[in-house]
Amino acid sequence: MVRNTETRNNSANEIHQFLLDEYVLKTLEIEMSTHKARQTRMDNKVQRYFNSTPLRNAFARWMTYAVYANRWYTITELVDDIHSNRQSISTTINECEAENWIIVIRTKNSVKCRASAELTEKMVDYCMWRKEITKSTIGTAFNALYNFEQLMQTNLALKKKSVSNRDA
Repeated sequence: MVRNTETRNNSANEIHQFLLDEYVLKTLEIEMSTHKARQTRMDNKVQRYFNSTPLRNAFARWMTYAVYANRWYTITELVDDIHSNRQSISTTINECEAENWIIVIRTKNSVKCRASAELTEKMVDYCMWRKEITKSTIGTAFNALYNFEQLMQTNLALKKKSVSNRDA
């Protein structure tokens, strides 16, 4: 009986490791495809600008997030969140405002900004591309790993409950 349990545990561990390895492989494929897309998806001025540096790429995400979260970002928040500096963020804000890619509200004591309709539309296009590539690349591996881990947790909980009922 101990040997059968040991064999089952080894098999479960082997299956789990296989599923983890597949998930890592597929995650890397997504990251590699995303990198390639950032280098080659330069069809328009918005893509060329926001794919040109990691800071600009992140900035586009924060600005679009602001629209979807119904908020505005200040320079200080962007500096802290993106881990950049005031000069770089201020320059990016000025460049993007000049192109009408962001909306800026300036008051005596602060600058607040968020994506314009054009930038939001371009980011939605990117998100739809990302959805398709994620579904086709990582979706199956993630679901298999998640379902296996849920199954193992359920089985362990049932086993513990059965042992505690038996002991009572």
